[in-house]
Amino acid sequence: MTKFLALTTLFLSAPLCAQQASGQSYLLLSHDPAFLEEVGRLSAPIYTKGRARLVKFTVPYASLPPHIAASVRPAEQGEISYGPAAAPEVKMADPAVLALTAKVSGSRLLGYADILTNTGKRGAKDLDASAASGNRAAMDYIESAFKDLGYETERHCYKERKKDRECNILARRRSAAPGAKIIAVVGHMDSVGHNNAGADDNASGAAGVLEMAQVLSAYASDHELLFIAANGEETGVAGTYALAKKMKASGEMSRVAWAINMDMIAWNRNGVLDIETNKEFSAYADWVAAQAVIYTKLKPYISMPAWGSDHVPFLEAGVPTYLAIENWEDHNPCYHQACDKMDTLSWTYASELVKLNLAVVAGKAKLTPLKP
Repeated sequence: MTKFLALTTLFLSAPLCAQQASGQSYLLLSHDPAFLEEVGRLSAPIYTKGRARLVKFTVPYASLPPHIAASVRPAEQGEISYGPAAAPEVKMADPAVLALTAKVSGSRLLGYADILTNTGKRGAKDLDASAASGNRAAMDYIESAFKDLGYETERHCYKERKKDRECNILARRRSAAPGAKIIAVVGHMDSVGHNNAGADDNASGAAGVLEMAQVLSAYASDHELLFIAANGEETGVAGTYALAKKMKASGEMSRVAWAINMDMIAWNRNGVLDIETNKEFSAYADWVAAQAVIYTKLKPYISMPAWGSDHVPFLEAGVPTYLAIENWEDHNPCYHQACDKMDTLSWTYASELVKLNLAVVAGKAKLTPLKP
């Protein structure tokens, strides 16, 4: 049994003192193996399905270590739901959307992710150690890739580190349509910092952002397209929260009509996709799930509520947003470990997720192929 599965088993089975737990229940906002191990010694599980882990603490909340208290929030079981999406009423595919999704390349996805994985230590904290960290190399590579595709780029720097600056990389394709709304696509490029690792979490999602930018570079749109390679996700979703703050202050957030987040999209054995959002956008999740049935081979499940990734700041701003992530009931056993490498991943599966997200963009925007 892998270390992660052993820790998950510990969390699910310990403590056996569930009868001592009472009062408020809490949703865990991290699934890091070390965090689960520590929480497992202080709590009793109430709900463990999909990405949701609901517990009641067996010690007074006031006595919790600050890092644990900061990674939970009050929640009730009635707020949580997880299961297969309902079958769509209509399954007729649009030929134009099929033509769009056919452009997705698994070999390109692999190539993007391989370069990002092998940049070295890609954690945001590694910007404290070196001005030539893997995180800096990832920023430079992604910015260059966006420029090569013809996008307007911006390095949104929001934190000074000891040796470098912590930045998001943004790419835009403006629209000529008057009063154009924005569709945002985000995936974080940082990892927890193991050397030449973090292939699934989240070189895969960042590669998905680049692949969507590649495919959509051949189209004009009546929406502005905003691609975000976020930084600092592994340190409290720092980069996307900083960007959301900036977008709110400038008024740009009010123009965002839809947002898509990709996080861990390349490890799978059962063909299941988890679509995560909040209850107020459940109808949106149902529609996204329908696109998965129509345009991909994926089996969509819907998970609520949202937590712990780059979709959350957009949801908190009132933007219809979802996370596309591998099935959490059977997810990568190397999550947050040094063994999260390229050779464990499926780029066929990742391609299907990217196809879904392109179909969603096509369903929300008018896309016109550019002349060669």
